[in-house]
Amino acid sequence: MTFYILGLAILSVFPFCKIAFFKQPIWLWLFILSVLSAALEGYINIVGLVAITFYVALYYGTLNIKQPIINKVITILFIATALGLALHYVPGFNNLPIVVNEQISSDAIAYTLYANFDKAIAGLLLSAYYFSTLAPKRQQTLDSKGIDSKSINSKNLASKKLALKQPVLIIIGTILTTLIVALLLGIVSFNPKVPDFWLAFIAINLLFTCVAEEALFRGLLQTKLSQQITSARFAILAPIIIACVFALAHFMGGVNYILVSAVAGFGYGYIFYKTQRLEWAILCHWLVNVCHFFLFTYPMIKLQA
Repeated sequence: MTFYILGLAILSVFPFCKIAFFKQPIWLWLFILSVLSAALEGYINIVGLVAITFYVALYYGTLNIKQPIINKVITILFIATALGLALHYVPGFNNLPIVVNEQISSDAIAYTLYANFDKAIAGLLLSAYYFSTLAPKRQQTLDSKGIDSKSINSKNLASKKLALKQPVLIIIGTILTTLIVALLLGIVSFNPKVPDFWLAFIAINLLFTCVAEEALFRGLLQTKLSQQITSARFAILAPIIIACVFALAHFMGGVNYILVSAVAGFGYGYIFYKTQRLEWAILCHWLVNVCHFFLFTYPMIKLQA
């Protein structure tokens, strides 16, 4: 029950959900309910509750403290805590194992899948922070750089088809380029399959993995870096730089995995750069992962000794 409630909280944080109770957004009530449920079901202990309380306090601090220096310090602590949660460095969490050391492709390394409560709440509050503070400023940033907002705002287009064409093409290009590079580098092979836990995978990957990673790398880091790049001529540097950071975060997979992650990361960053919509970056990331999962060696080919 805990993870269903948390999944609903994550879905509710997106702008399409306008429901509120007692002047607070529905995602916040669902988040509180998920934390209580997690405590009762043993997915978090007292240390985890303290960590969550600290993280929530930092979140509200970034929103409400106006002194620039103090706000910057709190924002850095907020990001650092989110990273600690996402990387499972914060104690007090007992995440739910779905698959443990299962070889789902004949040539693959063993795969383990968890429903990670810590990473999911990191993504939830990062998304809430983005949608409440950074996203509303995107128009001002675009205008200051002379970027035509009509190219990214479907309301200003005569046809919704034209508004969808560009991101759809970027998604297709990202999927093809990423998986072709992975094939050429020899880290995957063509291996169509439908594992018995496929439904859990696509839900967990979307809500607990892609939302968290895109909220951090694109929603927060790329947005803030873009704000520092004042010239429209060099605006493309933001997705390139963050793609490199994203790739380095996957260092445990080896050099070839880092290269593939860089290619994918640039695709996610580029669609965010062109649309200024976090939702498109999340969808692009998720579809790359889904295609990889169902059609190719997952997670990667086992190196021969």
